[in-house]
Amino acid sequence: MLGTACGLLSITFYTQGLFAGPVTTEFGWSRGDFFLGFTTMQLLGLVTAPTIGTLVDKLGPRVVGIAGLVGHAAMYGVLSMNPGSLWLWYLSFAGLAICAAGSLPVTWTTVVNSWFFRNRGLAIGLTMAGTGITATLAPPYVQFLIDEFGWRWAYFGIGLTALLVALPIVLLLFRLKPAEQSADDPHNMLQSWGLTRREAMRSYKFWALGGALMLITLCLIGMIPNFVPFMVDAGITPIRAAEIAGVLGIAVICGRLLAGFLVDRIWAPAVALLFFAMPVAALLMLANLATTESVALLAAVLMGLAAGAELDLLAYLTSRYFGVRHYGAVFGGIYAFFTVASGLAPLTYARSFDLLGSYQPVLVVAAGGLVVAIGLLLSMGRYPRPRSDH
Repeated sequence: MLGTACGLLSITFYTQGLFAGPVTTEFGWSRGDFFLGFTTMQLLGLVTAPTIGTLVDKLGPRVVGIAGLVGHAAMYGVLSMNPGSLWLWYLSFAGLAICAAGSLPVTWTTVVNSWFFRNRGLAIGLTMAGTGITATLAPPYVQFLIDEFGWRWAYFGIGLTALLVALPIVLLLFRLKPAEQSADDPHNMLQSWGLTRREAMRSYKFWALGGALMLITLCLIGMIPNFVPFMVDAGITPIRAAEIAGVLGIAVICGRLLAGFLVDRIWAPAVALLFFAMPVAALLMLANLATTESVALLAAVLMGLAAGAELDLLAYLTSRYFGVRHYGAVFGGIYAFFTVASGLAPLTYARSFDLLGSYQPVLVVAAGGLVVAIGLLLSMGRYPRPRSDH
């Protein structure tokens, strides 16, 4: 959970919106220019996520996770020293994508999958709740650092804080389940079967899951880094907008735990229907109603619950439909859909604003995309039954 909270996905994703105003004001960049750095980082995930998945299977998640946390902190230090060069900005985010890739969820969930079966959904939910902790605590913390010390020290401060919080715990406690204990596991056959990445990629379910994940990320997750600028544009103060963004983080935690609890008991695509119908309502509400604090707060709760469920469902569906023997490699392949989409999504929202002067058109289109994603997940069918030849 702490590895997830202090890794590349959580820290970068939930704080970039707060840096957009100060950085673009100082350097004279557009909002789209700023978020293109984030896009560069995420698009490189098309390569880094599958590579990290393979390395986790070969080297073990402990080595990969430690390297990822150290690289993450180091590259945030590099970002803090940018002199105003867009090219250096983009190269720094590219370096962040490579050096911090070991801190992605594939590393942390690999260990969880080795220890849990019956309550795996809840265990994954607790692990991924780390992103919700970051979404709750990071925005006010970063806003405080920016207000008191400026955006450069804020970048440096969150990188160092993440390293100091997570690294000692990972060094002391992060271990795969010992092989001798796995051999005695009553669920050993269910724990040991699994498709290779190549086998998984030949199935419809792999592409349905990846396509749904890409749509959900483009349509829902793209709004989250833009949510603070969206509220500020509507007249909400930056401090109050950061507080509302913190409420979104609490909803993310609740969504992770509730989704994890439910998928252990209910067919996971049906759980997805429940959760991803909520942001459809939230996006349409933001597109058509005046953005008061009450409206923003309700939208934050609905989007947060769904955002919390997204990666939980991804990790759980991967293990149930494709098994855990080659989980790291398969999950890394599917996670690539997420990284590409999450790189394009904030830029799509920001460019839409730059061109049209409003987020309304992209919000309406995003609501429709979520409906298509729900249909793809429902089409995946029953969980496969493990066979000895797997």
